[in-house]
Amino acid sequence: MDNVEVSSADIARIAGVKPTAVSNWRRRHDDFPTPVGGTDRSPRFDLAEVEEWLSTHRSVPSIDPDQRLWQVMDSLRGSAPVEDLLGLVGALALHLRDHPDASSEDPAALVATALDGFETRLRASGSVCLADHRPVPVPDTLLPALVETTVRAVAESGPAPVMERMSRRAEQRSPAGSHNLPPDLADLMVHLSGGGALTDPACGGGEVLVAGARAGHAPLRGQDRDRATLWLTALRLAFADSLDERVELRVGDALREPAFTSGPADSVVTAPPFGERNWGLEDLVEDTRWVHGLPPRLESDLAWVQHSLSQLRPGGTAVLLMPPAAAQRPSGRRIRRSLLRSGAFRAVVSLPSGFAAHYAVPLQLWVLRRTDETTAPTPLLLVDTEPTDPEEIQLPEDVIDRIRGLWGDFHDSPESFGEVPGTARAVAPVELLDEEVDLTPRRHLPPPRSSARDLDLFSRRRVEMERSLRSLRSLLPEVPETLPEAAPTPVVTLGELAKAGSVTIRRHRARRPEEEGGPQVQARVLTPQDVVRGTPATRTELVDADPMRNPPLREGDVVIPVVTERPLARVITSEDAGAHLHGGLYVVSTNPAAVDPWFLAGFVSSEAERGHIARVSSSVRGSLRLEPQRFRLPVLSIQEQRSHGERFRRVERFRRALRELQELGAELADQAVDLAVELTTDRTTRR
Repeated sequence: MDNVEVSSADIARIAGVKPTAVSNWRRRHDDFPTPVGGTDRSPRFDLAEVEEWLSTHRSVPSIDPDQRLWQVMDSLRGSAPVEDLLGLVGALALHLRDHPDASSEDPAALVATALDGFETRLRASGSVCLADHRPVPVPDTLLPALVETTVRAVAESGPAPVMERMSRRAEQRSPAGSHNLPPDLADLMVHLSGGGALTDPACGGGEVLVAGARAGHAPLRGQDRDRATLWLTALRLAFADSLDERVELRVGDALREPAFTSGPADSVVTAPPFGERNWGLEDLVEDTRWVHGLPPRLESDLAWVQHSLSQLRPGGTAVLLMPPAAAQRPSGRRIRRSLLRSGAFRAVVSLPSGFAAHYAVPLQLWVLRRTDETTAPTPLLLVDTEPTDPEEIQLPEDVIDRIRGLWGDFHDSPESFGEVPGTARAVAPVELLDEEVDLTPRRHLPPPRSSARDLDLFSRRRVEMERSLRSLRSLLPEVPETLPEAAPTPVVTLGELAKAGSVTIRRHRARRPEEEGGPQVQARVLTPQDVVRGTPATRTELVDADPMRNPPLREGDVVIPVVTERPLARVITSEDAGAHLHGGLYVVSTNPAAVDPWFLAGFVSSEAERGHIARVSSSVRGSLRLEPQRFRLPVLSIQEQRSHGERFRRVERFRRALRELQELGAELADQAVDLAVELTTDRTTRR
């Protein structure tokens, strides 16, 4: 395990502590391993020395084999790019899958055998260009560590899972704009394309080609400008037992140097790189592929559309993942108009925001066909899968199933496709040939069907309103019989309570560069807006999955906005427990034997404390930037705190009931207005 280096953040993950604990160990223990690399501010340590020290001082168990392998790969980034290291690990894992008894006593010989075996597969598949370009070699002094950890991880987890987990970790380090696809989205794109020979001219990590293999497409052809990425595509196909004579992979930029100019494809499925300025316009002005017009410099997406159509046989289908701007930019309307007039468009499907990794915008699927002078015009399908209710959470599999169902109904009979208000409609191309030629689906869909005519819904809302009114009356705060005489009470700040261990105060921080690449998970996030509105966590996003660095919220935690118009605090209840903290919030965790969380939240939000908080806080454009350490609490026994805290809890129940009543009343009033309008304008509803 020589020469494998780890950062302080890595050590913290291994030991299950916060990074600050590692800094404390370095100061307090003279025998803590000395740095072997990095900088003074970001030192790196020898992994073997760290493990030995932890086993002696902290009784920490051995590192998970997958984590150990990633640490080894991370430490070797100075010797080889991570894509080449991943390619080497993948080839070795594939060899171990097929030869489980292979000896690792001679690491160099094992790697050479694995690479020779994989190159034989590449040549047999027609991907000779990859066989002639091995990954960047790892120095002999570092190779044993990589081989040992790979063998151990494969024995523990299995060859294919190791390859996929390391690939996902590497993808997390990819820059924004990377076009790695979720497998279910790749399957959907392949499904929309039909069958037969499939080409992906910008195949990236190979998800589309693997999906094509799953769906039985043959032959499969892929091109990508990055040789190391294409090597990973070949490995994915090999693990799927699909790297054979029906597969051909080529290195190169498909716009500048298209590799597949003969033998047109039945389908082209691709997720091309978005928004490239230097895509080759100057060299390709006279290119014959621009049947629908020369793509502008900022419209590389439309260059990929026309390239994809050029690779098809007449009647073949192209499916592309496109940015939403491609459907509406003024610079591309001439090409969109030509595509519409030729009958090339079959469908434009708008996906929900964040559906594909790295993208927060609602990407689109464009389904097109290669036409000729005999092609008869047909309607095209417009679909918008963004929910009409912003509070609705959609599962990816439900979105996929809905698109498949709509496409199936449309494909069978475009002329008789029944519109789905707010979601889908079949449109004649001529309807879209206005001045803007905007193909954004939502612009051309009928509004969602009104619920005004649902009299049962109106009755239910009215009954619910009456019940809520009765409930609200029972929650009205009581008028105290007397008020105690005002007397000075000792106070203590939250900062002093934190020093005593009665509370802890933290704020979510962004990961440091040395911590990038760690595990992430899709989770609910509580935002300052949620706290101000009194609503549950409304946002779902990728968050740091390290429970030591980014622990989820627990029931009884108190959250406080960093910047707010007026001080307020909220106690986390069961409905928000498990959500993660937004960077715009502080969280105060209390020792319940010393500080009651409801007492803390109620006092912080009170008018009595508001003036003090405003004085000790800084002003930001009319708002306050809060510092919880300077907040004060009266010094009361825990029994007295709980008594006051219960009053605050009852007031919070009243606030919540009031908000629910307001929302229900607004819905009831809106439907009542809609019903009144329909009674006025629609003769069929009059009595």
